[in-house]
Amino acid sequence: MIIFRRIICLLLAMLDIYLYPNTNKHFFINKANIELHVNACEEYQEITGFGASACWWSQNCGNSEYADEVAQKLYSKDGLALNVYRYNIGAGEKDNPNSRIGRWRATESFYYLNEETGEYEYDFSRDAAAQNMLDKCLALGCIDTVVLFANSPHFSMTVSGQASGGLEDYVSNLPPENYEAYADYFLTITRYFLDKGVPVKYISPVNEPQWSWGGGWVSQEGCHYEKDELIELYRVFARKIKASGLDVKLSGPESGQLGWLNDEYFADMYKDPEIREVLGNFSYHSYWIDGNLKIKSDFGDLVTREYSDMEIIMSEWCELPCTHAIDDFEGAMIMAKTIYSDIVESNANSWSAWVGVNDYGINAEGKKISDGLLVANQSFTELSTAMRYYALKHYSRFIPDGSVRIGVSNAIKDGYGNWDAGTYQQYLYYSAYKTPEGKYVIVAINEGEDRKLSINIPHVVTKMKVVTSTAEEQFKTVVDGCIKRYIDMPQNSIITVVLD
Repeated sequence: MIIFRRIICLLLAMLDIYLYPNTNKHFFINKANIELHVNACEEYQEITGFGASACWWSQNCGNSEYADEVAQKLYSKDGLALNVYRYNIGAGEKDNPNSRIGRWRATESFYYLNEETGEYEYDFSRDAAAQNMLDKCLALGCIDTVVLFANSPHFSMTVSGQASGGLEDYVSNLPPENYEAYADYFLTITRYFLDKGVPVKYISPVNEPQWSWGGGWVSQEGCHYEKDELIELYRVFARKIKASGLDVKLSGPESGQLGWLNDEYFADMYKDPEIREVLGNFSYHSYWIDGNLKIKSDFGDLVTREYSDMEIIMSEWCELPCTHAIDDFEGAMIMAKTIYSDIVESNANSWSAWVGVNDYGINAEGKKISDGLLVANQSFTELSTAMRYYALKHYSRFIPDGSVRIGVSNAIKDGYGNWDAGTYQQYLYYSAYKTPEGKYVIVAINEGEDRKLSINIPHVVTKMKVVTSTAEEQFKTVVDGCIKRYIDMPQNSIITVVLD
């Protein structure tokens, strides 16, 4: 029966080609006909996954009525199927009487002051809601990588006595005499999670070291490091990791932006033998350069030339400044293009959204704006889905860990069958992947006019699935079965094609 069905699909596909050849003028009048040519022999980087940070929201969501729904939407096979979970090791600002951080972003630490003894101790029953959220997500079976990351050392270790940065701009808040204490603290927490069976692969003790983090205005936990301070702290962590015997690698430097100091961080970390021995990947954030393909392309060239043996992680991104309402599909288009550019131009192996969920503000038009994939109020009594959620879903649901990015190029014809290599290219973004199961996945983002898409692949495929998102309908399956010669690609749409 299966063989018979495949024969029928092939015959229908051949009939489709006969009835609608790509030079049919009246069928394509005033439309661009896009042919994508997939080359599976042209292999690029392995894709190791997609994820999100649980920073702040998990401690508010973990014991709420929406905890299970959030877990399903983010980490189940029916949701985003994310496999990377970034757990925030909070610096304890919720316990700090001198904190300058608001309720949503203030964190509870495992490390706390025992008022009876006057000593700091560990209590791993703390941060219970965030731990509960992690457990719910792990139980769904998609997560294979947990990253423990911190925005700041514990507030008790800092110069200012706060985890929101120093009292002066661009001054490190962690004194060198506390480097070892910080590493011991981080690895004690890491051991706890590993002993619980949590698949912690990487620890990341530094976040966006080039930013000021402190001074007269603060909004979250953070700590500035000069370049020499950063390298010395990583050396301390490297020694401690090796001495501990823990099966984890260092991830860093979580640079806040490509370009500014990022390349210098990478170079200094890579050439240091102590750091290099425990360095699992280079991580960067893709903020502020959403549309700057040159910076990303230059970085990708650097990675290929100098760091081909290193995994490259885009570990944080959200739209900054966040101006699009959560129901504005343009927000999804921007995220889809950012994922494309980080994977294709920067050669990232893994891509994570800044936060899975965030609270919201109200813009001048009275609409909700938020940088989360999902959006909640601070008390977690309401929950909604932002349009950008679907942009990530077009990648994460179909490109599993172990997939390889492969070659794909286009040939564009206008409505009269004439080749036009440039007119439409600036509005079209596409990438192709081969999954471990041997499926071929193409993700296309169309900012141009309505088009017809055809895919040329030199391999036998008998089944096709096409999922499309537009402002009107999100993640709609429009083809599921036999091969279609032409696929509708509406204006301002995201499309995923799976060939098997």
